[in-house]
Amino acid sequence: MNYKNLFSEIKVGNLTLKNRIIFPPISTNLASNSGEVNSEFIYHYARRAKGGAALITLENMCIQYPDARNGATQPRIDDDKFIPGLSKVAYNIHSYGSLAFMELTHPGLFAETEYTEGKIPIAPSVVRLRADGLEPKELTEDEIYVIVEAFAQAALRAKKAFFDGVEIEAAHGLLVDQFLSPITNKRIDKFGGSLENRVRFAGLIIDRIKELCGKNFTVTARVGVVDFVNGGIDIKEGVKIAKAFEEMGYAAVHADVGFGNKEYRLEPMQYPEAWRTDFAYALKKEVKIPVVAVGMIRTPKAAEEILDEGKADLVALGRTLIADPDFPIKAESGREQEIKKCIGCSECIKARHDEEVAIRCGVNPSVGKSEYEELLIPSGNRKKVLVVGAGPAGLEAAITMARRGHKVYIFEKEDHIGGALKLAAVPPGKEKLLWLLDYYLYMVGKLDIQITLKKEATEESIDDFKPDTVVLAYGSKCLIPPINGIKNKNSIPFKKILNGTFEIVNKKVVVGGGGLVGCETALYLASKGNDVTILEMLPEIATGMETLSRNYLLKELSERKVKYFVNAPVREIKENLVIFGNENSIDMDYFVVAFGGVPDHKLYEKIRTKYETYIIGDAIKANKIIDAVHAGFAIGKVV
Repeated sequence: MNYKNLFSEIKVGNLTLKNRIIFPPISTNLASNSGEVNSEFIYHYARRAKGGAALITLENMCIQYPDARNGATQPRIDDDKFIPGLSKVAYNIHSYGSLAFMELTHPGLFAETEYTEGKIPIAPSVVRLRADGLEPKELTEDEIYVIVEAFAQAALRAKKAFFDGVEIEAAHGLLVDQFLSPITNKRIDKFGGSLENRVRFAGLIIDRIKELCGKNFTVTARVGVVDFVNGGIDIKEGVKIAKAFEEMGYAAVHADVGFGNKEYRLEPMQYPEAWRTDFAYALKKEVKIPVVAVGMIRTPKAAEEILDEGKADLVALGRTLIADPDFPIKAESGREQEIKKCIGCSECIKARHDEEVAIRCGVNPSVGKSEYEELLIPSGNRKKVLVVGAGPAGLEAAITMARRGHKVYIFEKEDHIGGALKLAAVPPGKEKLLWLLDYYLYMVGKLDIQITLKKEATEESIDDFKPDTVVLAYGSKCLIPPINGIKNKNSIPFKKILNGTFEIVNKKVVVGGGGLVGCETALYLASKGNDVTILEMLPEIATGMETLSRNYLLKELSERKVKYFVNAPVREIKENLVIFGNENSIDMDYFVVAFGGVPDHKLYEKIRTKYETYIIGDAIKANKIIDAVHAGFAIGKVV
């Protein structure tokens, strides 16, 4: 496909972008606790520039310390001492022909008090919206001007650090957005009430930036044009806000979301691709400055269509470029099938928002690490390598080893590749997982990796093959706990349900196990008209998931009328009855065994002394896709 729009130049303010791709600000937790940048931080942004994005935007920069601190490792721009380090980031971005921006942010009402030295958060008005119930202090007019100056001084430091422009965060319910939205702005002075008054704060910010940095310094904004809360901004008012930003001198606007569930901006996998584009289109019809579409744009085709249909002027590819920073180069050079697409696994979100640790990616093992850790050094000793198992761990290992020069072969006992990944893509809304499988299929062919399907690996078959090295990645077996009746004919392993070998329709089904596998199997069964109940021995179901994705899954289960019991270990399975907990029972036609997987090391023990042997992925411990992919990459680098 010819992406003539995606790879055409465009003017944003006084800058010329070489294509229409922006890497937007995404928190990484890579900076130090003191807010300084480091080598991993610098490489993270430089790597996205190296991949071909036209404009790289640094994550939410702290402009006022500690009042506006938002996270333990938020990068800072509130003092001149940070200029030297940040200039290294700009230099590395520029070295690849990309423009360097940074997002200037103030959390206002939502400042994290554990990082602000206990200071009470500030806001346009006193509203009780924080989860902890803490009421903010209402800003005085003098205090508003102090924060305006903080934004402007931060922009001046960005310019001194050789950044080409700044983006003002006016979305996601943060301070500038708090002035825009009637949900948080209850003021009756010149900063509240009418739309003209509510945008005044954003106007003062850009005016002061231009005074300090010059009229030609480019300032853009990420604007919350829709609130998913009653009484907030609707898209009609969002268009008016964008027009006001245009009149104030902002060079471009990102059409983003404001208040509401974080799910709308950190979307779980099930959301449709590019679903937020209509917000950009509404703005595009009314403003003359460039409009940026953002939100789950995962493929070059989708990006090109947005531009070709006139719905936006640029596309912001965030998690898309986390998953594969070379997306732009690959798309422009006709290598779309080599793009490792973001599958929406939300591991990056779990790291940043749930665990407050360094960013990671389910499909890109190099995210958050140094340049050295990404390098694949050609092997000086070309080996004949046998990989047992064509799931994500085995395929990632095979591709990595082949790229290093080894001759790689795969034995797969099934008649298809994919392993647990293929099964995981079966439940409703999980189709994006097949994108990763498509990538593996293409790369296996391109690298001439020979796969033998329906080939069971045994000690004898491996001996006959005579490999130099063996990588065991054959996955796990279905865990069958010692429960009376679990081997009855009406007791079915979850794998048989998801792979289609056993179909259940319009029946009463009990699913044993409320982990991710059990919950998603239950959802799939419910989609087939079954009356489904989950039994879980732990206090909660779907534990270990990223919070927003878990909440979405629980909502889906509720909508499908899937019932569940926790603290409910299965005691006995009878012909039409399951006994659980303290002698409770439930009628059923079928019992589905979904207690997870258990590793099997028998083959490993048989061959480990004969060959250089590695065992990875679910063959060691049943785990998530990210663990399989990362393990495959790690082994592939050292063989």
